Amino acid sequence: MFKQNSFCKIIPNFEKSRHKGQNGKIASIGGSLEYTGAPYYAAISSLKGGGDLAYIFCTKSAAIPIKSYSPECIVYPYLLEEGEEQQLDEMINKLICQTKIMHSLIIGPGLGREQITSKILEEIFKQNNSIKILDADALWHISQKQNKLIRIIQEKSEQFILTPNAMEIKRLLEYFELEYIKPDYDRIIVKQQQQQFDDYQQQQRMQQDGFINYKQIVIDCGYPGLMAELSRKMNNVIIVSKGQNDIITNGKVGYAIDMVGSNKRCGGQGDILSGLIGLYSYWAQEQNIDKIEGCILGSVVTRGAAKRAENKEHFSLTTPKIIDHIGDTLYSIVCGQ
Repeated sequence: MFKQNSFCKIIPNFEKSRHKGQNGKIASIGGSLEYTGAPYYAAISSLKGGGDLAYIFCTKSAAIPIKSYSPECIVYPYLLEEGEEQQLDEMINKLICQTKIMHSLIIGPGLGREQITSKILEEIFKQNNSIKILDADALWHISQKQNKLIRIIQEKSEQFILTPNAMEIKRLLEYFELEYIKPDYDRIIVKQQQQQFDDYQQQQRMQQDGFINYKQIVIDCGYPGLMAELSRKMNNVIIVSKGQNDIITNGKVGYAIDMVGSNKRCGGQGDILSGLIGLYSYWAQEQNIDKIEGCILGSVVTRGAAKRAENKEHFSLTTPKIIDHIGDTLYSIVCGQ
């Protein structure tokens, strides 16, 4: 059962005795000639959400543009581009060495779909034991039949969190030969829970304010049941299915985040979500709380920040404006304001 006060339990005490990096060292692996914004959004969101250090591992052609966005992110131009295949072993050794110190890896935003990338992912999956958030192009790679990536996920499922959109869900279902069901969010069945009176009253007040609404749901039928089955195919890996409601499940329990975000769907909001999930799943793990609750917090903060930004920006809303509201959204959740 996910309770309201679990949000506060996830968040570490920001005491003066803590050292740099202890509140989160998060790495975004992606960034290519074509795509430089996505890995940056994921990394900077982890900082704005409360992390200490953010790293980006990208190609050489992406490094200078990404460095120019902000001095906050540490950028390593390690990923290979076309024609650099002969450097693969050296690059993998450097990447594995550097990422061992990371608490979470966000893999996929701006990564690209080159064949060599699947080999890089295979080594990261095998050799790195940090939490790994798979998004965007990483989900494309694992859904391809001719690779070993799904098998590694099944063997180390407790280390992985998948954040697919509708198209990425369809590819994963096709991989496992499961039939797609269109989500019907109005028919999601809420699981009845016994709650402490104070927790229930607090949640009701926040829902009435239009700020937060999440619920535990039945996962043995409909679209939530399909997501739970997909999770079980990968040994109960956590799946965050993005949509009108975010459906979050590990095949054993499920949650729906029925909370208003921004109506304008500007690009990059999924990158924010993956960055925050990378941070908050680490926080949850450090507090011996199920990482699925860190995923819930990531979804809630993303949607809350998007709504705050939209209320101010209206038609001109873009993703950097949403990122600007991550901090005050988290603060409001913690303080109940």
